Amino acid sequence: MVNQVASLSYIVENNAGKESAADFEKAIKLCGYGKFHYGFVLLCGAMFLCVGCQNGINAYILPSAECDLDLSSEQKGLLNVAFLLGGVVSSLFWGVFADAYGRRYILLLTLLSDSILSIGGSFSQSFKVLLIFRALSGFFIGAPGSLVYTYLGEFHTAKHRVKTICYVGFFWTLSWLILPGLAWIIIPLPISLRFNGMLYNSWRLFLAIIGIPTLMVTLIAARYPESPKFLVSQGKTDEALAILRKIYAINTGRNEDDYPVKVLLSDDTMNINNVNNTSFSASRVLMELLKNIWQQMRSLASPPLLKYALLCWTIYFANMCGYYGFGLWLPELFNRFESYQHLHPNRSVSVCKLIQESDLQATVTPASNISLNSTNVLINSTTETDCSSNMDEMVFINSLTINAFCLLGNIVSGYLANRVGRRTIPVTTMLLAGMFGFAIYFVESSLQILMVSCMFSLMIVTANFVISSIVVDIFPTHVGAVAICMMTCFGRIGAIASNLAFGMLLDISCEVPIFLVGSIVIFGGLLALILPQKKS
Repeated sequence: MVNQVASLSYIVENNAGKESAADFEKAIKLCGYGKFHYGFVLLCGAMFLCVGCQNGINAYILPSAECDLDLSSEQKGLLNVAFLLGGVVSSLFWGVFADAYGRRYILLLTLLSDSILSIGGSFSQSFKVLLIFRALSGFFIGAPGSLVYTYLGEFHTAKHRVKTICYVGFFWTLSWLILPGLAWIIIPLPISLRFNGMLYNSWRLFLAIIGIPTLMVTLIAARYPESPKFLVSQGKTDEALAILRKIYAINTGRNEDDYPVKVLLSDDTMNINNVNNTSFSASRVLMELLKNIWQQMRSLASPPLLKYALLCWTIYFANMCGYYGFGLWLPELFNRFESYQHLHPNRSVSVCKLIQESDLQATVTPASNISLNSTNVLINSTTETDCSSNMDEMVFINSLTINAFCLLGNIVSGYLANRVGRRTIPVTTMLLAGMFGFAIYFVESSLQILMVSCMFSLMIVTANFVISSIVVDIFPTHVGAVAICMMTCFGRIGAIASNLAFGMLLDISCEVPIFLVGSIVIFGGLLALILPQKKS
């Protein structure tokens, strides 16, 4: 009898020990979902809002900067391309560093740097200086533009991960509403200060103001911890457990000691970074970094990750081709329809006929008017003899209308994220976006082009955020940041390629770029059919 009691006691103690140990997914689930997560989603949303503002600001400062700095069309194009190329160059760089040394430190470093660059860039007095500042800004803001997805996703369970990333996309769209609103207020102000031979006016003030929220977000983000999932992947389970206990206490209002997990199981993947608590020479640090790059690329190139990586990158490339390609042209086309109908009130005109009757040299060019997001409104180029820094109110109204409509996509995608299959939203939205792209060929009025613009932007923006959330969900922690940064790199290459192709092909035949870009978007939607299904 005594032996039976002792045996039973051993079994109970052993089971209790097993229940107090958990892997990360179980541990984060036991933290609950509450105050910490609400605040964290708002923080990541604020980061994303800052990224969106930087990506869209050129559309509003260049018309005024054109007069101040005497910019040619080629120079305006270089300013836009420099920002995008800065993001392309930085994509792999920041992904490797984030997977090796942590998401939080990279986000804090790049956000702070971008804030300083934005404020410093407002003092630019020449094209070359402004070009350097915009290229560096693109390089640094590329990190939070990609890593916010990873950082956010790693604080959530699989149940909430995709949904929260979709909701954070709301803040990107919100930034497109804030930008034209602020520009409408600030840029027309009659500000012109001169000191020590330097001119400081309204567009420079607008550029500096955009950098201030980024600085504030950086200070707030400094109070938040490193991703516990990243720490687990590095074997730092004690640090990760301490963070999870705090999250549990904030969410539940209970004491940290009540957290049921006492032992956090280490990740079975790989410990990439083994440089903690050791000081290295510069050459040793470089060797460790190269070793990290090799290990991550080797992991990403192993099946089935390589197949999924190439698939996701291709889909995102197709998405961004339409996202930036049509996004460049639709607002400009809207303005052309408005001008045509002012001259011919009772006449309709097809898209191709409208383009043939327009002076292409004064509107869309391959490099001079590259837009920075899908709903930026292009400003009609002014001639060298009549430079005006004022913008038509329709520029702001059109932009606000389209971007407000895009907010619906963020809300609906977040609601449907856990209610439909992983493939459903990207397949449906990209196929519809491609069809609305084709519909551009058939529009005959400014109202029709506005309706098509709204529907196309809604679909392509929704697909963009859902694809990003899927990538975070598919790839393991130790290569997650590299995978999403490389995806962003491919997307930006697609953005540049579609803008250049649109300008070059438009002179040959207006049908070619419309049906080419629309077909690429539909091809991306069809590829989404072979994305892996979510594990039950």
